[in-house]
Amino acid sequence: MAVTLTAFTGCATGPTHPALIGADLPELIPVRDFVASRQSTGGYQVSPDGKRIAWFGTDGLAPAVWLRSIDGDDAKAFRIRARFIRFSADSRWLAITADPTGDENMRIYAGQVDGSDTNLRELMHAPGSVTQISEAVDGSSDFIVTSNQRDRKVFDLYGFNPASGTSILLSQNPGNVTWWGVDRTGRLRARAQVLGDRGVLERPGSEPGSWLTVIQWSRWDSLSIFGIHEEGRKAWALSNRGRDKQALVRLDLVNGEEEQVFASPDVDLDNVTLSRRTREPLVAYSMPGYPERKVFDPSLAARLSALTGDQAAEVLITSTDQTDKILTVAVATDRGTRNYLLRDGREPQFLGENRLSLIAKDLAPTTPITYAARDGLTIHGYLTLPTGVAQRHLPMVLLVHGGPWRRDRWGGGITNRSLQQFLANRGYAVLQVNYRGSSGYGRAHMEKAIGEFAGRMHDDLVDGVRWAVERGVADPARVAIYGASYGGYSALVGATFTPEVFACSVDVVGVTDIARLLETAPPYWELGLPWWYRYVGNPAEPADRARMDAKSPLYRAANAKNPILIMHGVNDSRVKLEQAERMVAALRKANKEVDYVTFKGDGHGNLRWTNNLTMYRKTEDFLARCLGGRSNGFDYYQLGAWAF
Repeated sequence: MAVTLTAFTGCATGPTHPALIGADLPELIPVRDFVASRQSTGGYQVSPDGKRIAWFGTDGLAPAVWLRSIDGDDAKAFRIRARFIRFSADSRWLAITADPTGDENMRIYAGQVDGSDTNLRELMHAPGSVTQISEAVDGSSDFIVTSNQRDRKVFDLYGFNPASGTSILLSQNPGNVTWWGVDRTGRLRARAQVLGDRGVLERPGSEPGSWLTVIQWSRWDSLSIFGIHEEGRKAWALSNRGRDKQALVRLDLVNGEEEQVFASPDVDLDNVTLSRRTREPLVAYSMPGYPERKVFDPSLAARLSALTGDQAAEVLITSTDQTDKILTVAVATDRGTRNYLLRDGREPQFLGENRLSLIAKDLAPTTPITYAARDGLTIHGYLTLPTGVAQRHLPMVLLVHGGPWRRDRWGGGITNRSLQQFLANRGYAVLQVNYRGSSGYGRAHMEKAIGEFAGRMHDDLVDGVRWAVERGVADPARVAIYGASYGGYSALVGATFTPEVFACSVDVVGVTDIARLLETAPPYWELGLPWWYRYVGNPAEPADRARMDAKSPLYRAANAKNPILIMHGVNDSRVKLEQAERMVAALRKANKEVDYVTFKGDGHGNLRWTNNLTMYRKTEDFLARCLGGRSNGFDYYQLGAWAF
């Protein structure tokens, strides 16, 4: 068998680009190591009583959630492809959120913590709906959840008990509630609504079913409320009301006043970890270039810094027990994530690492960069260069993040599945750009994207390519554009609006017809559609629709000049499969070169390793032909992929 496997993995192709021929490139990392490592783990959570740990891993060849005593060898596995896990407050149950078919219809399952039973029961079974955990109720096994099972457009508030399997409707959505504020006792303390162009925060009145207005704000402001405390009188929030950047504030739920606690001068705060015991902030995170953190307790700051030394890293507290004395911590760098258990009076205990960390020695450094767009706007991004080669005149991939109201980050992250490391290993320079409209850089940076799809948003990308060319990093004749979701849209805009810039394009689950995206959006997008109308237009308005069509690659297929690879999940509920099918048909009708791949059992982003294996393999072969980098060739995991 070993001889056979060697034969199958001996089909690698060397580079053909002049900058890579003869270079001392690192060892080719097999595709399987990026998508299907059985040793990869993550998502560690400690139970509130501090007695157990749960995490994501595999059981044999199947994805699983593992559970064991904190110092024991009594591990058991729940076989499920999970998105999120959370212990009940009494530590007796583990709730698991999963998307079994990739259509984003989230479902919740529960497993018993004690004993050897690995059976899971589905809670609030309602096919075609989305159910998500909001809070675990103190002193009980109960969870508070939101679900759109009654009305697919909005989310009601429910309580459920995993032991009995029963659920109860706590509050019905009147049609415009976007957030339910529940404290740890399970009491509903506040809610947020949208009324036209205003957001409204309300608290319960003295009469049953009545509500009192606390504050109103522009719906274009950002106000993310969490961590209700002081018996419902106060909450924490990330807010940009009255400011450009999103800051940590303490919000008075009686009079609506904000007290600013911490802010970064450069970027929005990303998120905040609260103490389970006191509900006070432990750490605030931001990422102006490399990751930064504000730790509010000096002793905790020292414990977290000891995990990194002088190395840049994002140090994330992923869970604490109810005393805050036991913590799980993820230390993320540009070359993977390692997880630790911290306990008072003990040395940090290594728990496990993700796929990228397992192959870190063969990976490349990622560096924050900035440049000026053609209108003078400062654009931030990241550059990853292959090792073992002179970093001049390289073939380059412009890797565009989705959203567009998201951002690329230093490190692995979820926006681009760590493709920068995969591509750098194949010999490419990789440029990631946080173009205008990306989140994280403040209100003004985001709002500069209004009306700029296929306009200045795309100019920012092209200007990034020109920056790399002028610095001597990129070969202007060998630049590809690759992206997923909005990034896939950008890749096709590159192919059809600026084909002279890009030698080839790769679109994954990308938008091709903006108007149809909004017309076929999932029902629960309805309250958020005005945001889209503000940025790209309302397809029901003829003038808006004409502008949307003019910015849609579907209607410019005849302008494409270079090869295009399109890949799409069959079950995509956001960007429907028809977006890819119509684009492929238009390109083929115009006699353009296009390769088309679909992924069964997945939707807007692959969860199944078999589909990711195909995606990476198609990518490396396509780019090798277009840009002249390396390909590892046939991976023997492809032999058994059909069985999964």
